[in-house]
Amino acid sequence: MSELTLAGEFPGLTQGDWIKRVEAVLKGASFDATLVRHTAEAIRLQPLYGQLQAARAARPLQSAWTLFQRIDHPDPVRANAQALEDLENGATGLVLVSDDTASARGFGLNTARLARVLQGVHLHAVWLRVEGGTSMALATLIADQPIDPERLNISFAATEPADAAELARLGYTGPYMEADGRSFHEQGASDAQELGATLATAVATLRRLDTLNDMHLVRAVGMTLAAHQDMFATLAKFRAARLLWARVLDAAGLPDAPLRLHAETSWRMMAKLDPHTNILRATAAVFGAGLGGADSITVLPFSLAQGLPNAFARRVARNLQSVLLEEANLWRVADPASGAGYVETYTQSLCQAAWTVFRNAESGNWPAPDRASPHGLPVIGTTAYQLKQEYAAEIEAAP
Repeated sequence: MSELTLAGEFPGLTQGDWIKRVEAVLKGASFDATLVRHTAEAIRLQPLYGQLQAARAARPLQSAWTLFQRIDHPDPVRANAQALEDLENGATGLVLVSDDTASARGFGLNTARLARVLQGVHLHAVWLRVEGGTSMALATLIADQPIDPERLNISFAATEPADAAELARLGYTGPYMEADGRSFHEQGASDAQELGATLATAVATLRRLDTLNDMHLVRAVGMTLAAHQDMFATLAKFRAARLLWARVLDAAGLPDAPLRLHAETSWRMMAKLDPHTNILRATAAVFGAGLGGADSITVLPFSLAQGLPNAFARRVARNLQSVLLEEANLWRVADPASGAGYVETYTQSLCQAAWTVFRNAESGNWPAPDRASPHGLPVIGTTAYQLKQEYAAEIEAAP
């Protein structure tokens, strides 16, 4: 049987041939001004790329990312009902947001009522994340139960090295502390600034954990980044985070170990007017973070900017991830952007820009984000295509 050569009768074309045809269409307009764009980091993004092989940036295990849901209702009984409903309907992890952290957005759990919040939750069967000062209270609660800490999947948020050392002694596998980029993002940081500052925070945290052995140390710090509506920028940012972390471990002479990388949809992009448009933004954000290799993702309910989200808003946040996981099957390909010239170039450029930010932060010169920068701010429903009349807010009724 003769070999088939599809389109073999057509002449071969080069990128130069394509550019000539494009310039003919532009009729004298500048190619760069018309088709080339630049990011907030001055990264040059061209309209056409070829295949480009570079380092892989996949999740360490070829499995679905963990679908986290925030548990933040101030009433412990209602918070417990939230947790059980989420776990019964697709969530595989819970974020315990205490009322002493900025990410609680004015709500959050009372640490003293943590036992009631987790009543009926099978801790050995779910992933847990801690935000705020709940780490040691959770460890104390678990100590009273017949559960082996080594078999649990918990990302703590301890702030003191002594607490991290105690968690390691108790048998928890980590992370014990978190390098959180969300605060930089919310202040207006670009992706490179967020990456570099978060990396510097992670390294500073490692230095404080000098009592841990190397194997505990490389698992001691997790990283949280904001996922925003620019899908390809988010994808490149999460790929870059893994590559940067590997470089840090190599430079520090530490054993190679996968980074526990968590994504949360951007608070900065959340619109208060016509908040249903936030669902579209969150979908693009999850798409980017999931394909970029996030180990776990939290979607902020679309009405969070208006108040404490109700059951409907929480269900939409949960189902948004479920559809992308179970119907779109985004997790089934490891590092799907690998080899794509556009994404590889974007990733490498972000790595270089973030590394500069990181080195400056190491020298004491932390980034000063531009709060007035327009990148990442909501437009649809807020400054364009405004509703004539807003829908009723999907939030909890006031007690």
